[in-house]
Amino acid sequence: MNPAPNLILVGPMGAGKTSIGRRLAERFGLAFVDADQAIVDDVGSSIPAIFENVGEVGFRAHEKRMLAKLLDGSGLLISTGGGAILDPENRQRIRAQGFVVYLRVSVASQLQRLHRDKTRPLLQREDREQVLHAMAAARDPLYSEVADLIIDTDLYSPADATAHTVTRLVAQWQILEPTRMTAPSRTVAVGGDHPYQIHIGPGLLSQPQALLAAIRGRHVLLVSDDTVAPLYLAQVQNALLSARPDLKIGQHVIPAGEASKTLDNFAATINALASLGATRDACLLALGGGVVGDLAGFAAACWMRGVDCVQLPTTLLSMVDSSVGGKTAVDIPQGKNLVGAFHPPRAVVADTSALRTLPLRELRAGLAEVIKYGAIRDPLFFQWLQAERQALLAGDDSALAQAIARSCEHKAEIVERDPLEKGERALLNLGHTFGHAIETAQGYGAPGNDNLNHGEAVAVGMVLAARLSAALGMADAADTEVLRELLQAYGLPTSIPAGLDPQALLAHMRLDKKNIAGRLRLVLWRGIGKAEVVPDVDEAAVLAVLQQG
Repeated sequence: MNPAPNLILVGPMGAGKTSIGRRLAERFGLAFVDADQAIVDDVGSSIPAIFENVGEVGFRAHEKRMLAKLLDGSGLLISTGGGAILDPENRQRIRAQGFVVYLRVSVASQLQRLHRDKTRPLLQREDREQVLHAMAAARDPLYSEVADLIIDTDLYSPADATAHTVTRLVAQWQILEPTRMTAPSRTVAVGGDHPYQIHIGPGLLSQPQALLAAIRGRHVLLVSDDTVAPLYLAQVQNALLSARPDLKIGQHVIPAGEASKTLDNFAATINALASLGATRDACLLALGGGVVGDLAGFAAACWMRGVDCVQLPTTLLSMVDSSVGGKTAVDIPQGKNLVGAFHPPRAVVADTSALRTLPLRELRAGLAEVIKYGAIRDPLFFQWLQAERQALLAGDDSALAQAIARSCEHKAEIVERDPLEKGERALLNLGHTFGHAIETAQGYGAPGNDNLNHGEAVAVGMVLAARLSAALGMADAADTEVLRELLQAYGLPTSIPAGLDPQALLAHMRLDKKNIAGRLRLVLWRGIGKAEVVPDVDEAAVLAVLQQG
């Protein structure tokens, strides 16, 4: 069993590190250590006496030695002194050896909380306020540099700040655990009338256990595209046959790209099932991205009024979105996904090793959908995505497993309550109405210099939805800017491609499946983590946002 990670509190004096730390330690089952008190116990003198005897330089030396000793341990909740982060080696150790929470507090709150405190050597001056402002200016960037999570404690009373921090960290710990210390494999259970499991981790396509558990009959149709099939199709087929030589496996490969998600290719998949002699206990394995998953899933829904489908997503976009929830469809010239069915998979097997062969552009497109989950309902996850950008873009297995699992957990929770998208499930479409309009206007072609892929179109759509929310007075425009900056940091576009007609985009939006009685029904938000479905949206306001680009 891995040792429990350290939880480290940083922040200025008066932020509540000691009081909050004791509560957190109790909640998480960690041993609480106040680093300043540990120094006092070790030296045998109070902190004012240490300052008097050896000065601040001498105190910082004691502090550095004690912090290094504490961080070598595990399972501790460490409340650090306010100046510990001034030393670069301290910052490096803090960042590397625990999950770090910055308890931020304003100077005004510090003055109120510390006005009777006579024990802090650096505040034994008449110009307390100026000293605190100077400290904040120098130290705030350093606290932020090491922090995994930032909590503004001055927004609450001391008692409420403690409770609020505990609540946020409980949720955050479930996301992170923390990321740098988690295993790269996860399983997410989807409940409801048709329960199934989502298996996430490296190397799963060559490990047939999950697939074999999902295959009930003898007939299997492997559906893939001409990009993915050369990489993985033989691997999957050989793994299955090595364990079950009795399987009769057929192959159906389509051209890669959104342009293949057509009624003609749907018919060809049905014909492949017929040629295989597939019976009612047959299973389709959808090996590829969202196009393959949607097409194979729709064919599975229709063959003999419904046979099993196992999703084997090979793109991040399909792992966190299209493979989960059972929405299957094909496109027609008038719009995306207008012909389809709800058909939950029998299982989802997401092999994160497949992401190593994914072009960076496609990885970023998938991360747009990951960011969406933070934007619609999980500000903590949104904040984690801000902090873990480099790990995710570098393809770190643990970070990707966390991002995929958390995204799937959100989708599974919503789908279980609303399997047929009659209400809450529409929240999963933040940015999609705008994005689908862009894709339709560009003809679903293979992405080129001016053609956006699905994830890129959704990224633009989320920014447009946020701008519209601000224009309608639902949200602060500052939240739109935070979202835009995060998407851009991940290398995603945030504005409508040049040359697209706003009126034409609006016309495509009128065909969106969420609309009721010919009126626009859009997913908007009230800020990060607070999306909602808004009926009867004013078309003039939408057009104004489209015209801004």
